Amino acid sequence: MRPAVPPYFDYLIDALRRGEGTHHVHLGHWDEAPPPVAAADAAEFARAQARLDGILLAMAGLADGQAVLDVGCGFGGTLAAANTAHRDMAMVGVNVDARQLRICSGVAPQHGNALRWQQADACSLPFANAVFDRVLCIEAMFHFASRRRFFAEAARVLRPGGLLVASDIVLREPPTGRQVPAFSLQEALQTGYGPWPDPWGRDADHAALARAAGLHSDEIRDASAATAPSHRFTAPRDADMTRDPGDPARRAALALKWLHDEGLLRYLYLRCVKPHAEQS
Repeated sequence: MRPAVPPYFDYLIDALRRGEGTHHVHLGHWDEAPPPVAAADAAEFARAQARLDGILLAMAGLADGQAVLDVGCGFGGTLAAANTAHRDMAMVGVNVDARQLRICSGVAPQHGNALRWQQADACSLPFANAVFDRVLCIEAMFHFASRRRFFAEAARVLRPGGLLVASDIVLREPPTGRQVPAFSLQEALQTGYGPWPDPWGRDADHAALARAAGLHSDEIRDASAATAPSHRFTAPRDADMTRDPGDPARRAALALKWLHDEGLLRYLYLRCVKPHAEQS
């Protein structure tokens, strides 16, 4: 049985079919937060999502001719950006959802690149050992059955000297006594954004996960403040957090925004390298 698909993708796929969405399915990055009174603009959000992709692709140090795997590839936006900027690349995107992969298949290869989209589980990748120069995972691993198993799989398919570059959301449970929304945060996240097997980040020490997989954690960057403005676009404005908003998608979006606003959500960019044999 394949892992479940987060239900919010139903809304994203419907929006894309209506011509209202983009090929990015993650939060955005702002170097400076927009004014709080500024109206939310879909084009601005799309630019911020592209900036987030650009930052992570720069961290990955992509170069022409590399073999690149994007795990949890969404609608293909990240590999589409690499496809535009580089040549002679062998790029593979994997996802558990065949609907998302059909959307990805609309990305036309450029510059001698090869693009392939494959249905697969992030914790059991169907590839031989040491076949990729880069593994990407943009805002997806908190959905996986186990971050630990994903790190092990990423390390296995990377060539020596290769890089794992990812973004991840890590949540912290509100302390006892903290005033919280009227609805259950954990239930809201699981119903609207699940699967989220480790909602409070019990096994989310990325440096330790990298070491256990035989990788070296090269950089972990906290982008929580830079990604927080995204909720102007993803969560209802002026919502009353003392009442249950009812709709599971609205409830989940509000839960994530509340956790981000309260400093209980960390959004991380990370890069890990697979050492050469003499360095391990």
